[in-house]
Amino acid sequence: MSLYRRGSTWHYDFWLEGRRYRGSTKQNSRTRAAQFEAVLMARAREKHSLIPTRRIPFLEEFSARFLHWTRSSRLEPATVSYYAYGCDMLKKTKIWAMRLDQIRADDTDALGFPGSNANGNRALRTLRRMLGKAVDWGYISAAPRIRLFKEQGREILIDAETESRILGIAPQPLRDVVIMVMDAGMRPQDVFRMCWEHINWQKQTIFVPFGKTKNSRRYVPMSRRMCEVLQVRLPQENASGWVFPSPDAREGHITTVAKVWRETRKRLGLDPSVKLYCCRHTFATDALERTGNLAAVMKTLGHTSTQTTMRYQHPGLDQIRKAVDERNREHKTLVADRSPHKSPHSVVAINQGKLLNALVGPPGFEPGTNGL
Repeated sequence: MSLYRRGSTWHYDFWLEGRRYRGSTKQNSRTRAAQFEAVLMARAREKHSLIPTRRIPFLEEFSARFLHWTRSSRLEPATVSYYAYGCDMLKKTKIWAMRLDQIRADDTDALGFPGSNANGNRALRTLRRMLGKAVDWGYISAAPRIRLFKEQGREILIDAETESRILGIAPQPLRDVVIMVMDAGMRPQDVFRMCWEHINWQKQTIFVPFGKTKNSRRYVPMSRRMCEVLQVRLPQENASGWVFPSPDAREGHITTVAKVWRETRKRLGLDPSVKLYCCRHTFATDALERTGNLAAVMKTLGHTSTQTTMRYQHPGLDQIRKAVDERNREHKTLVADRSPHKSPHSVVAINQGKLLNALVGPPGFEPGTNGL
């Protein structure tokens, strides 16, 4: 046991089975502080006794079992890829070479990742899931609390001119993917996995069977532009299989257009913050502003929470602009009705009176009778 004093308060600092415990006893008496520390050690021993004695692996070693579990479980393919990408990001950090029981909240708070906060949160969520499985599998007694980065909502919209420029030079299949996301609000990965069997030409809808939640599996409307694009892609003989096939992909369909999107964006001189996902944001914003039907937009996007859908909504700036213009027109009409010449107290009327006095003199004054 080790107690030390900081100011008037006693603190504890001890190790137990490779794990360090330290903090304040909040006691000013050393005797009470020692009793406090003894209770903590007893609780720590009791907690550790529930866990079999075994060698605790490093995060790098543990990742192999974790990734094998993700591939053999019933997780969605997108989730498996999500965790694999998160592990790739964690490989470049110092905690990759740390033992599982040595990873603390302070270590995770100090982590930094390239790109946006959303990108960094992929690694942190992966780490949180890994340590959670380490607890389930009996490697550690408890996982540290991992705080995520604060993410900013997507605010960039694709205006009509930018959309026209993108579609004007975008190669296939990027061009058709952009149209699907812009006109149906589908996630890019949902577009990649589209099948001909999921298209209802009569009702002009597309069924999205993928997703973690019930609302993610949904129907989305097909615009006239989407119908024209899909009819061009429609096979002549057997209308089945992937809409965007790829013979080189293990999945049988395209899995990303990120590289060609970056090349197209660079050719157009667009800001790097303009992502393909901005097309989905644009769809949600336009649909919400033009219909005002939050429930319908939620269902189309596959959201379970209204707060999630509202993140894609921009304030009704057009309504505010129209209100200000209407106010200005009313003020202009009011000012015109109250002509300066009609009010004896107006500035113009007062100035005219001064000018008249200068020319003809004040009231009661007659030229040539000033007593000279």
